[in-house]
Amino acid sequence: MNNDDLPRVDVLLPCCGESVDVIMDTVHAACNLDYPITQFRILVLDDGGSKELEKAVTKMQSQWPQLSYHSRGRQSGQVFAKSGNLNYALSTLQQEIQPEFCAVLDADSIPEPEFLRAILPHLLLSPESALVSTRQYFSNLPDGDPLSQTRSHFYTCQNADLDILGRAIDAGSGAVFRRKAIMDVGMYPTYSFSEDWQLSQILHGMGYRTLQVQEPLQFGLVPTSLTGHIAQRKRWNIGHAQQIPAMLSSESKRFSQRLRLHIALDGAGIIFGEVGCFVGFTAVPFLLILGQQVPGTSPVLDHFQLLLALFYVISVWIYEYVQAAATGYQSAPFAHLENKWLAGESIWGVWSFYLLSSKPKGSFVTGSSANSWNRITTMSFYTKLRRDLWDNGIFYNALLLLATFGAIFYSVATSIFTRNDSLVENLLTTFAWPPLLHVCYLSLKSHWVPISYLLNPPRYPDPKSKSAGSDHVMSTSEAVQEEVESRLRHGLNRVGRDMLYLGRKVDIRDDAEF
Repeated sequence: MNNDDLPRVDVLLPCCGESVDVIMDTVHAACNLDYPITQFRILVLDDGGSKELEKAVTKMQSQWPQLSYHSRGRQSGQVFAKSGNLNYALSTLQQEIQPEFCAVLDADSIPEPEFLRAILPHLLLSPESALVSTRQYFSNLPDGDPLSQTRSHFYTCQNADLDILGRAIDAGSGAVFRRKAIMDVGMYPTYSFSEDWQLSQILHGMGYRTLQVQEPLQFGLVPTSLTGHIAQRKRWNIGHAQQIPAMLSSESKRFSQRLRLHIALDGAGIIFGEVGCFVGFTAVPFLLILGQQVPGTSPVLDHFQLLLALFYVISVWIYEYVQAAATGYQSAPFAHLENKWLAGESIWGVWSFYLLSSKPKGSFVTGSSANSWNRITTMSFYTKLRRDLWDNGIFYNALLLLATFGAIFYSVATSIFTRNDSLVENLLTTFAWPPLLHVCYLSLKSHWVPISYLLNPPRYPDPKSKSAGSDHVMSTSEAVQEEVESRLRHGLNRVGRDMLYLGRKVDIRDDAEF
């Protein structure tokens, strides 16, 4: 295919208050995409109305004529969220020149030069596919990724399985879509902060396929503070909560009843999942303190029930390791529960949004300079401790951790000193009952994460210090190798690594037979 025959693409770069330096790094990388300069445009969509950004973009236009700056004006409110910004480009800025495809990059997401050439073939070869999402990689991850900010389990397990079905979830930045398909479904939905997730569901309901590629084609930035990370996760859950009332309103009547029900149930499932984890983890110390033994009718049935419980827990663990082996990527057991220590804070965030105030202090844009965690400030040790423990809700995690350890000690002591039956039998019908012990382990592991973060704060590297001599924040091989090595060190224990290796060997042998 000649350069002139390549499809026209608009690269949409929505921003709202992020650092101009961060935005311009992305602009530079977008301008250097390996694609004919006559076949793509870069539209900087600034909802922050930054004069400094406008000046910086205008200065570059002499060298990159396909680059332009656009702003709807500096305003606030949900109508000016990211979805509205993108719809402004689709409905207003593209009235005269309508590209076949559009790409979306977050303000801090640096695309690789081959970004468009690697993604477009998936859409060109599959006319029924409306969108291709790319896995998000990050250039400023701390060693070990203590807060699971890579979302690796989502990309390598959950979304990879959905990709096989043609129902992958758009992860936001790095998506490339067929413009006609997005216009056919009414553009980006504006009823939720998680517009990318909602768009994916609408596309599926309208009969379109969505795909995901695992290649490292973009590198973004994770929040570099506990406050920023928590705010980001809360915003995502608020977005999912918004699905429910939105699908019950008259404005959603343009969708089929089946699609409305699906979207509403999806949002409810995510929120109730948070509630379930919060209630389940909180109940552990109370169940241990009550000291009630698992009821049984006879020794034979007791032993049979114990074997079934043990078999269930072992099966769950084996499944987790086999799932990791099947993906060919490092994934710790029960990685789908990552960040469930935030369940209580997420529930409080949704509650506050609907019942207290839907207009928070600062900005819902995680990287906005309007948010205090993105401004370099010096605070005393006690001020920082109060913010982390109280404002961020970590006191709950610390309290639950102490309560669970105390309840374990009490339960074991009770079994040893106050009961006349066999010690092993007492333990196996109370604290060491396999399902309860399993949930207890998950609770301790989950709630230790923020405490460990506070006790040993990670160092977030400066992405620019890792420059590989180009305009990019980090070279592909360097970033991927660093993430793999970090996961090898921290992602799995020895048994997990051995099972993962065995799974890969079996997979290779199966392929060799063909």
